[in-house]
Amino acid sequence: MSRILLISLLLFTQLLSEEYELGQGVKIPHLPLYIGGYATIDYVKRDDDYNRLRVDEVALIGYGNVDRLSYLAEFEMKESYVKEWGKVEREEHSGRVSIERLYLDYAVNDTFDIRAGKFNTPIGYWSQEPINVLRDSSSNPYLAFIVYPRYTTGLQLSYADTLHTNTSYTLTLQENNDLDDWYNNISVDRHYSGGVEHFLDDALSIKANIGHFRTTDDEEFFYGLAAIQYEQMRYKISAEFGARRGEDIWNVPYALYLQGVWHLKERHDLIGRFEHYKIDEGAKRDEQIGILGYTYRPIYPVALKAEYQAHSYTNENQIRLAFSVMF
Repeated sequence: MSRILLISLLLFTQLLSEEYELGQGVKIPHLPLYIGGYATIDYVKRDDDYNRLRVDEVALIGYGNVDRLSYLAEFEMKESYVKEWGKVEREEHSGRVSIERLYLDYAVNDTFDIRAGKFNTPIGYWSQEPINVLRDSSSNPYLAFIVYPRYTTGLQLSYADTLHTNTSYTLTLQENNDLDDWYNNISVDRHYSGGVEHFLDDALSIKANIGHFRTTDDEEFFYGLAAIQYEQMRYKISAEFGARRGEDIWNVPYALYLQGVWHLKERHDLIGRFEHYKIDEGAKRDEQIGILGYTYRPIYPVALKAEYQAHSYTNENQIRLAFSVMF
């Protein structure tokens, strides 16, 4: 499978023409198909003499539409190369290709859509930006990994009547194994979620989500999340708060983040984020994190990112550098 991905990337480069624009993908002649992709390389240095260089993601994306039907297929090599040194000495190569997303969309009418396959769970705001180059920061808040499954394999029903209301609704249904459960933060064989989003005005929106899932180890959990986002031309502020409960205890009593993005000038962004989360299972943790980051986009599909993370577990303070590109 890894060879297929690499060969596809090589063929993709051969298809490039003078009309190609970086980040837009390539239109395959006579077919409802665009092919694109993205890649990320990052470096981390921690206070405890830990260093890591990795090729974090190399992905190929195909997408297109015919009338009311559209589709997306995304295959990724995650951490295809990792080198660690200092506190830990390790070097690994991996050619494993995973199915990150693979789904069909059908627009029943102007207000109702059905999605079938594997897709990002429509929880909060952060989970809807899975591609590194498009995100404001290079790192993800812990909330996105410990509260809910990031991917759902099943059905998603969406309703949004934008002409008559500022409120939209989503419902997801999964009663089966993940299409590729290796590529998910939580391995599940059942997952149901519901959500509502309301726009108070053109700049301010709020979301609320609830869900239930069962892991492949037959553990059942319930979760809830509330989110808010305010975006203007010069800045964006977003916050999310979530919690997850098992049968007897709150395994994740709380996880939250508050992030601000200031567009200093064209192509230059300053990012600040505060996180606080608590895990009451396994290796219990109660941690606060402060992040200050800077992102430079020489052109939109290319991002150079740097950030400093201050952890309440001080030996985990770190500098993180990343280069991302979409093609």
